[in-house]
Amino acid sequence: MVKLLQSLPPEYVTMHLVNKIRNNPIIRSANGGYSWRLKIKQIGDDYCFVDGWNNVVKDVQLGFGDFLLFKLVDQSTFRMSIYSPDGCEKILQPKSDQNGCEKIIDDDDEDPFFVKTFTKSHIRRLRFPKEFAAKAGINCEGTMRVKNLDGDEWVTDVKLDTTFRTKRYLLSSGWWSFRRGNNLSEGDKCVFKFIKSERKLLLAKVTKKK
Repeated sequence: MVKLLQSLPPEYVTMHLVNKIRNNPIIRSANGGYSWRLKIKQIGDDYCFVDGWNNVVKDVQLGFGDFLLFKLVDQSTFRMSIYSPDGCEKILQPKSDQNGCEKIIDDDDEDPFFVKTFTKSHIRRLRFPKEFAAKAGINCEGTMRVKNLDGDEWVTDVKLDTTFRTKRYLLSSGWWSFRRGNNLSEGDKCVFKFIKSERKLLLAKVTKKK
């Protein structure tokens, strides 16, 4: 259970809920492609999400000290962003479709990202998923800056992958230095996010192979 709008005067919350928000809204994660339908219940002066909140906690693996930001999208939908205790937004593992393939996420104004598990083929190049490249606007050869969460940047070359009949793009020159500089090795699972406002690729998360 989580309290909703608890910092606002109760009379304002009551009016806002009655006029704007349905009793069984949908919560959508800001990234990762998750959604849940919950109920809103008044407990004393507070309004709380109930009936399904435990599923939210489990699916996004909320930890002690994490804090949440809810944005009301429409009368029946909240967008939920999750932040760790140090203030950094959490990037959720994308949900899989029925075939077990990882989806490329681009919710409204959110930056698209993809997940890649490193193999030997990624030592000197990184191939972009076709759908990700389309959402990020990667449609020609050139250069791209790739950065990590520390703000360190590497200049890489974007090349057309000629091994496919359809247009596919990859990072070539400069990628090897980025991989070495961030100690990425076979079996590591990485989340790459394209920051549209900067036109840069961010290594947002790394899960090291055990």
